[in-house]
Amino acid sequence: MIRDRVIFARLAAACAAVSVTCAADEPPQTAPTPDKPASVFDRETPLPKQVQNLEIDEKVGSQLPLDAEFTNSAGRRVKVGDYFKHGKPAIVAMVYYKCPVVCSVVMEKMNECFDKLDYTVGHDFNALLFSIDPTETPEEAAQVKRGTLAGYAKPVTPEVEAGWEFHTGSIEQNARLADAFGFKYRALADGQFGHPAAIYVVTPEGKVSRYFYGFAYPPRDVKLSLIDASQGKLVKSMGDRFMAYCFQYDASTGRYTLAAIRVMQVGGVLSAILVGGLVGTLFVGDRIRRRTREAAAQSAPEQAGATP
Repeated sequence: MIRDRVIFARLAAACAAVSVTCAADEPPQTAPTPDKPASVFDRETPLPKQVQNLEIDEKVGSQLPLDAEFTNSAGRRVKVGDYFKHGKPAIVAMVYYKCPVVCSVVMEKMNECFDKLDYTVGHDFNALLFSIDPTETPEEAAQVKRGTLAGYAKPVTPEVEAGWEFHTGSIEQNARLADAFGFKYRALADGQFGHPAAIYVVTPEGKVSRYFYGFAYPPRDVKLSLIDASQGKLVKSMGDRFMAYCFQYDASTGRYTLAAIRVMQVGGVLSAILVGGLVGTLFVGDRIRRRTREAAAQSAPEQAGATP
């Protein structure tokens, strides 16, 4: 229940942004009574009906439909599985390119996060975006891709271009992919879509590993989620290894937090290494001094006998 409330709170923030483009003529909700304190479930203004019941049903471990077909920004037909043949995890978002508010912010925050990661899109992980609007075209996807890559803080190599891809698809294929994530969306009368805001981390085998809700994608947490998804294969330094060991994912908060017991274990190991090194240094130093004294004692009589 606590975990569900946390998820609902995140989605409420995302859906509130969607309401900017939705009708706001909903009847007011009854104010909380003294015996029923206010909470995220007791809103003075309810969510617009266009975005109600569009929460995400988490499906960690769900297999993506690898045979699902989409069209990439170059107009080529590709399968989801084409991106999971080289042992790389992926960060996926389901958006639509003409979205006036939410999707634009999601993609902007993704870009800001990627700029701060010491991993590179295309080399260490793929970034895959899929439009939920079946009327959008590869040309629109290509336009968004050009703008996105132009703002990337790292050199845009062919590897980056291949690994950071934008797609369009049919109603059926969009629904298959969305269902694997537990992502719900709804077409609205004005041509827009109601949907929550989230991105997903996927393992190199194409299985859902982690969810990030709303518009906050902390680079440290995203990095740790990529390390988890790759089962440690993305660890590049001893610092990464310590960080991956000492931080654990807390499902109730949706964040990575320090695991006290693991920090103590690492501290204990480091202390043992330091103490062992000190003892070893003292032992070696003592042996060197003893041998120096013995050598000096042996050479003294020889020098005395050699004196005329």
